[in-house]
Amino acid sequence: QSDCSCITQAALKGDVNPADSPAFSLVPNHLTMKSGIYLRTETLDALEAMADAAREDGIDIQVISAMRTWSHQRRIWNGKWNSTRFMGFTGARRATEILRYSSMPGTSRHHWGTDVDLNALKNSYFESGTGKFVYAWLRNNAASFGFVQVYGDMKNGRTGYQEEKWHWSFWPLANRFLRCYLELIPDEGLSGFEGAEYGDSLDVIDRYVQGIDGLH
Repeated sequence: QSDCSCITQAALKGDVNPADSPAFSLVPNHLTMKSGIYLRTETLDALEAMADAAREDGIDIQVISAMRTWSHQRRIWNGKWNSTRFMGFTGARRATEILRYSSMPGTSRHHWGTDVDLNALKNSYFESGTGKFVYAWLRNNAASFGFVQVYGDMKNGRTGYQEEKWHWSFWPLANRFLRCYLELIPDEGLSGFEGAEYGDSLDVIDRYVQGIDGLH
């Protein structure tokens, strides 16, 4: 059963300050080189357990991105929108190109404090050397701690973002947040950033927010 009574629209859209919220905890130094990054406490507890188990197997797991506020996601999105890398595209096409790997503000799973980016933001890292061992360990063990790679290789017909071998979601909590997001957030609710007007025509909620692989 989905109980959304204690999940606010603000929490779903990242309009919260995790440093001021009792629901969030600071990611400790042994799990990240970053300072001042947060996860929901349930997510962090599960991640700590997974990282401890990985360490016993000689695998080092480091968090490089955790909870992101709406304003943080807006900086990422607008930065890409105005970068020379995407200047060759116009209108909805520019939004589509950015959406290959980045979410529109208000639609990112990182807003929820349930998702983490681990070790490196390149699939190539996880395909050779140390990264290949890290990825194999995660594929074999992450699910037992509740974590799932929500953006897989798309061979199953999944829509939305391209494969992200670094992005892992704490499913017991994130799945609840997804259900509440779909229940509480209006489709036309995207605004306040570059290209927001293309969200509806690109079916961002259906194709991207729901374009995930789950825990089976």
